[in-house]
Amino acid sequence: MIGHVTLTPDARADIAEAAAWYRERSILAAERFLLALGVVFSRIEQQPTAQVVVDTVTGARRALLAKFPHRVLYLIDGKRIVVFAVISHRRDDPAWRDRLD
Repeated sequence: MIGHVTLTPDARADIAEAAAWYRERSILAAERFLLALGVVFSRIEQQPTAQVVVDTVTGARRALLAKFPHRVLYLIDGKRIVVFAVISHRRDDPAWRDRLD
């Protein structure tokens, strides 16, 4: 069995930045964002290989948040699930690919 989600420092910073952005607009929106993120993390832990592979070389996968324009990018590293990015759909794709190097 594969373990729980682990966040890289970059992913933690992504989450903090997005939550702060939503908090500036509405506390409720920030709370809903974090709840949606928790749902995605649970889904990834339950079925880590069910999400779309977005990089065939590294095996990086993508999971989408419900009702928020963000995606969670992660790798399955042995028995670990490593989230390396939580980014907006508006952000340029190469930005997350740089984190795989």
